[in-house]
Amino acid sequence: MEIGDENGVDDMLKGVAAAFDDNVPNLYLMLARSQVALAAFVRFEDILARHGRLPRDEQAVVALEVAMSHRCNYCRGVMSREARECGVSDDCVEAILHGFEPAHSRYRLLVDATRRLMTESGSVGRAAVALLEERGVPFEELLEIIAIIAAFTLANYANNLART
Repeated sequence: MEIGDENGVDDMLKGVAAAFDDNVPNLYLMLARSQVALAAFVRFEDILARHGRLPRDEQAVVALEVAMSHRCNYCRGVMSREARECGVSDDCVEAILHGFEPAHSRYRLLVDATRRLMTESGSVGRAAVALLEERGVPFEELLEIIAIIAAFTLANYANNLART
């Protein structure tokens, strides 16, 4: 599919529907108002799902923290549900939703890394990077967290713009 192809949006939405039991979530319908925005998000999600180092549950934890940071109510609900479907405990989801650290040590590291990266726009400093790496979040995963932040910032901002 090429951007600008008159059937591009329909083709993307058919692919999305196939991934969601023949339903197209509201986010995608809203993003479909811009072929570029829809294509960017769909491709980002596809690449993260197929090639990401972080498993789905960890990606969902990061995306939930992004939704919290951006105050996107729609995304909070969607990402809470997705995190739970991926096996993240209710206690961990609730902790993130209330701005606390989750009890699960790996999720706690990922939430901390996400908060630091977002607060500092990626400029966390060498000492912070070294500390995160020492605790078990290698540089490659920090870059992937930035990719998740980018993808879900698009979704969150679009939903906030549309007031969904």
